[in-house]
Amino acid sequence: MSAAGALDDRVAAIVARFPGPVTLNVSKRRWLRFLAVGLAFAAIGGWMISLGPAGMTFIAGWGALVFFGLGSVVIVVTLLPGASGLTLDREGFVMRSLFRRSTYRWSDVDEFAVSEVPLGQGARTMKAAGFNDRSAAQGRIAQVNVALAGRNSALPDSYGLAVEDLVRLMSAWRLRALARRD
Repeated sequence: MSAAGALDDRVAAIVARFPGPVTLNVSKRRWLRFLAVGLAFAAIGGWMISLGPAGMTFIAGWGALVFFGLGSVVIVVTLLPGASGLTLDREGFVMRSLFRRSTYRWSDVDEFAVSEVPLGQGARTMKAAGFNDRSAAQGRIAQVNVALAGRNSALPDSYGLAVEDLVRLMSAWRLRALARRD
C-alpha cells in the first residue's frame, strides 16, 4: 500500500466514526521540532548577550532571546493536555488553541479548501485548511484573510494529517452532518 493510500485510509477511518464526537490533537512531533528550533535560537541570543554590551550584537541577542523564548513558552503551552485540538461532531466543530475555544456549526461554514499564503517573494507558501465562516464574513480581519488566502478562516493546525487530507476529512464530515439535517 502506498503512503497516499494509507492517508486516505486514515481519513476514511475518522469519517467512519461520524457522528462522533472525534477529537484530533496537534502533531506533537511537529510542535517539538518548532520548540527545538525556538530554544536553539533563544540560546544563540543568550550567547550573543554573553559577549557583552558591544552594540548591535547585544541588542540582537536580547531580541532573539525574547522573541524565541516567548515563542518557546507558547509552544510548551500548546503541547499541554487540553490546550489545543479539534473536535468534530454532528453539530459542528470546536477548535482549541492555547486553551481558547472557537465553536462553529456546520451550517455556518462553507466548503473547505487548501488555502495558501505566500511567504515573502520566493515560491514558498504556508498551507492551511481554509473555510468561510458566515458569522465572520464582514469583519476586517476576515476581509484581509480572503485577500491573502481566499478564505476568511482557517484551522490553526493540520492535527497530524497532511493539509489536503484534513480538507478531505472536514469536507466529508460536513457533508454527512448537513445530509442528516435534511
